[in-house]
Amino acid sequence: MLPSKMQVNKKLLPIKGHYFFFNAGTAPLVPYLTTYARQLGFSSTTVGLIYTVLPICGLIAKPLFGVIADRFKLQKSIFILFQFVTIISFSAIYFVPHNRPKINVELNCGPAGTVLTSCYKDSPSLDCKIQATGDLNVTSTCKMECNMGNPRMWETVCEYWHLPQYCYSNTDRIRYTSHVTNVTLKDDCAYFSANSVILDGLKFTPRCRIGQNYVDVNEPCSLNCTNENLSSVIGREKANMTCVDRHLNYRLCTNSSLADLTKQNIESDCQADCVLDKKTPWRLMEICEEWHADVTETCYPKTSNDEPFPSKLSFTATLKLSSMISVENCVYIKLKNIIMDNGTIHYPYCEMKTDYQNTSQLFESNCEMNCDNTMVNEIFEESQESTEVEESSQFTSQFWMFFMFMIISWVGQAVVVTFADAICFNLLGTEVAQYGKQRLWGSVGWGIFSFLTGFLIDTFSDGAYKDYTVAFVLMFVFMMGDVIVSCFLKTDSTKMSLNILGDVGTLLTSLPTFVFMMWTVAVGLCTGLLWNFLFWLLEDVSRLSCDSVMYIKTLQGLVSAIQTFFGEIPFLFVSGYILKKVGHVKMMSLVLFAFGVRFILYSFLTNAWWILPIEMLQGITFGMFYPTMTSYASIVSPPGTETTIQGLVGAVFEGVGASLGSFIGGQLYHHYQGWITFRIYGIGSLVCCALHLTVQYVFKDKIQRVGLSQGYVSVFRNEQQNDMVFMLQDMGDRNS
Repeated sequence: MLPSKMQVNKKLLPIKGHYFFFNAGTAPLVPYLTTYARQLGFSSTTVGLIYTVLPICGLIAKPLFGVIADRFKLQKSIFILFQFVTIISFSAIYFVPHNRPKINVELNCGPAGTVLTSCYKDSPSLDCKIQATGDLNVTSTCKMECNMGNPRMWETVCEYWHLPQYCYSNTDRIRYTSHVTNVTLKDDCAYFSANSVILDGLKFTPRCRIGQNYVDVNEPCSLNCTNENLSSVIGREKANMTCVDRHLNYRLCTNSSLADLTKQNIESDCQADCVLDKKTPWRLMEICEEWHADVTETCYPKTSNDEPFPSKLSFTATLKLSSMISVENCVYIKLKNIIMDNGTIHYPYCEMKTDYQNTSQLFESNCEMNCDNTMVNEIFEESQESTEVEESSQFTSQFWMFFMFMIISWVGQAVVVTFADAICFNLLGTEVAQYGKQRLWGSVGWGIFSFLTGFLIDTFSDGAYKDYTVAFVLMFVFMMGDVIVSCFLKTDSTKMSLNILGDVGTLLTSLPTFVFMMWTVAVGLCTGLLWNFLFWLLEDVSRLSCDSVMYIKTLQGLVSAIQTFFGEIPFLFVSGYILKKVGHVKMMSLVLFAFGVRFILYSFLTNAWWILPIEMLQGITFGMFYPTMTSYASIVSPPGTETTIQGLVGAVFEGVGASLGSFIGGQLYHHYQGWITFRIYGIGSLVCCALHLTVQYVFKDKIQRVGLSQGYVSVFRNEQQNDMVFMLQDMGDRNS
């Protein structure tokens, strides 16, 4: 038989098991839900809004179900019911669709090839990724869909990319009216100069180009002219379209009467009917482009079935990653080739027509892209996000699904946590100082599995885009274990309040309780920021260097482990002893001071790994805060109102403090980024610490003179009336 000091209290084993399994079940998800929301595409403002509403739901749920449990003695039933609610709602979050933002890039075509381009604001992490990707001697394939609103783009695709299915393949002739104004003779050929043309009822100037880099328009045309002399000379002969001094001419070389035309002042309208070769559709493209006649029906591109071309061009691009470079905050990567849906391979390039007035306008298009290389996607996605000015609407069906499941899961957790503390204090009876030794098992579960989950998420993910499947699996397994353990809890209570609302109301009117509630709100403000934006800050800091991004979830898990094993657990274990020596009031001030120091240290972080030693302050900001808050609430609770008071204090902490902390933090984070936000909160926490000390000093005598109301006098049956802020110490002395 074990010595008396070594005996296991079997009555407390189920509550220890609950704390372990519940925290082991929530640790894989709760710390990462804000970054999970960020990955779903929600902004800091939206996340702040979500975490503003969630505590308000807890504010309503905690006291509501607390009153029901105290009134009808249903603590255990409601406790287990909401464990199932938490499991179901957490599982549902996994099925919220992942609508990743579409990656948009510019496709620029030139004589040296085609490149993808995207410009970004200053970003050291993006520079690191670009450099690392450029060092890879591999290729990546990308599904691309490019806008093709300008017909000239189809000309380039047809002429230079050699995609015949996107040429003017159904046009075999062009008919128009040409106004001929001059005839010249050269090399036994007559040249009829066209001053203007009318195509599809619209008048154009028939300019043209000739040279090595241009298409030679040399199409045979039948001319039916109003000038009788010109018409008789041409007869049934066909004149070839040609270019002289960058103007359209018709060349005729087979008639001996041509010399007579040069002696006459010729001016005539001629109906031209020119034959086009379907195998060389770029000749019609050249005509339409130089005449600026793209608006006409004749010049509008059509497929072989006489249908308009699609508005987008889809293909698979092969990128050579070693060609990726960054120049003046713009990233460039070259297309090696493109593969069409029919499997044909093409090499996209465009000629630089330097001797033409519009040649500075190269082929450009905006394209949507999705690559098989995660790093390439992340580079262009991050570049796109850095230059976005206005956010698109965040309130999509995806948002409302996520928001609804988050509300349900938050209510479930809130009720479970509140009831667990009330049950724990009920089981402890007068041994309130032993609370920390029960609660630390929750920190053990949290620390182990938050770290393990972060490591597993990084292991099963490719790049910065994370796969959270393993987190949801671990949550389900351990939460079901919590349900099983909770079935063995004994929650019988002989205490009963005849007037729950009256007793609670009397308690809340006392000055010490009011100060305690204000302190709870202040700590809630700090905790709201810490819960929801610490990991955001950690991701932002990790982007300042090249070595942290790939292991960010492991680092975040390590942060949770440090918080737990080097912060919470040691302090929870000795929390009763510390509170007995220091007292509640001084500990309240110390918690605010620790938050201030912790946040200010965050605001100067430039290396993500330096956050680890700072996390040991979690021992004070949570390891001492939570026992201080819950034990104070338990001690001042009138008999039979324990669950109600715990729910009320928890509601003030989360529903008011954490809610405001999330909302204000989200707004500050959006406008000033993480470093400034945490610095503001740190300074505010130090100010609150100073105010708390001042209030306690100024109203010390008044607090000591506060009497106890008859409504709940039995709760303080043996304490010293002038020392109510050291109630835990007094109860410990009586039971030692």
